[in-house]
Amino acid sequence: MPDEKPTEDWTAVIGRSLAYIALHTAGLGEKDLTTRGQFLENLGLSRREAASLVDTTAASLTELYRRSRARKGGKRGKKRTKK
Repeated sequence: MPDEKPTEDWTAVIGRSLAYIALHTAGLGEKDLTTRGQFLENLGLSRREAASLVDTTAASLTELYRRSRARKGGKRGKKRTKK
């Protein structure tokens, strides 16, 4: 019908709202972006949606994930010295 206005998908809005509430209920509201983003992605949100909830971009979250993985590796690529 031409008179009908398109409605927003309310289930997506409700899902994002519940994810935001879960983020703060879990005590992650003040953690770093990487921790909050990974938590929201584990709840099922896409990276873009998780980024919008933590006020950043999806590309920024991707870069933060890459840096956090590189940091865990320690001294990768460096030769050992003999004692």
